[in-house]
Amino acid sequence: MPENIQNVSLDDLALDPENPRLPTTVKRDPVSMLQYIARTSSITELMTAIGQHGYFPGEPLIVVPSGKKSPKYLVVEGNRRLTALKLLANPDLMPKNASIRTTAAEAEHRPTHVPCIRFDARDEVINYLGYRHITGIKQWEPLAKARYIAQYFDTQTPPKASAAHRYRTVARSIGSRSSYIKRQLDGIAVFNFIEQNSFFDIDDLDEENIPFSLLTTALGYESVLSFVSGSENPYVTPSKIKKEPVRELSVWLFEKDEKGDTLLGDSRNIKKLALIVENTEALKELRAGASLDTAYNKTRGLGLEFSEVLVILEQELGRALSMVALLELDSRQSQRIKNIRKQAVALDRIATSDDE
Repeated sequence: MPENIQNVSLDDLALDPENPRLPTTVKRDPVSMLQYIARTSSITELMTAIGQHGYFPGEPLIVVPSGKKSPKYLVVEGNRRLTALKLLANPDLMPKNASIRTTAAEAEHRPTHVPCIRFDARDEVINYLGYRHITGIKQWEPLAKARYIAQYFDTQTPPKASAAHRYRTVARSIGSRSSYIKRQLDGIAVFNFIEQNSFFDIDDLDEENIPFSLLTTALGYESVLSFVSGSENPYVTPSKIKKEPVRELSVWLFEKDEKGDTLLGDSRNIKKLALIVENTEALKELRAGASLDTAYNKTRGLGLEFSEVLVILEQELGRALSMVALLELDSRQSQRIKNIRKQAVALDRIATSDDE
């Protein structure tokens, strides 16, 4: 349990190097972390709010000691607020940003002490962070969520237990589902592999702009997960991840052509891709440069899709038949009926031509 809220000097508060929202490319020194947070968030708006009204005591920072006997603290919740406070006190930390200097100069309040809730160790606050940012009201972006889940999985679950048990442990602790936890861990395992391979030199692809949720959605299909990994649980056994299939998947999902389009196109096409990678002929077509739809036509998926269309047509024609006797048809409706008949005759002729 945390101690009562206490005011802590701004000088004794430091940004958290384990913040899941920090990309791995950001150096873990105080200035680099502060400058990244300032650049990638609406920091001047927050500085203005604090500068005009003071620090709102109802939003205390969550801190843990930076060392066993250290009087200083790491802020594990509230790094953006801490950044705003430090820039109000010292705008020279962002020397090339005129708006930050102006905002600091015009501030009526520059708090030197901040309300904080102190926990003795990071482990004591990890459940709170998970509930707040994974399933709660202030959710992180997808990659940050996955990084947090990976931290929790590594530090708060028994390493000798089964993967399924560890997924359930994390899910119960942060109020989520085991399937969601597994998908996020699968995603971060493959993402880490992509990052280790320099994003396979795909233009404009890095950890700050990768559509991470697209990757986790794709890996949610068993066929895609099997395509890129020889393990059902790649986060637990990352050595099973396959380099060439991961490279191919990255190209299909993220590489853009001169028009700015990916081979996948719409995210709804992931279902088609999942059927392609489990079909030898379809996968061969895709690797040879065929479009997604051309490769998809080689799979059983096209037959299933055709069956679904026929079911819908039969149902809708049945509805139309039940209505037609109650209506006085106009010329456009009559013409549509004739067009439907022509198409039905053509469909039947093509379908039965193979039997002749």
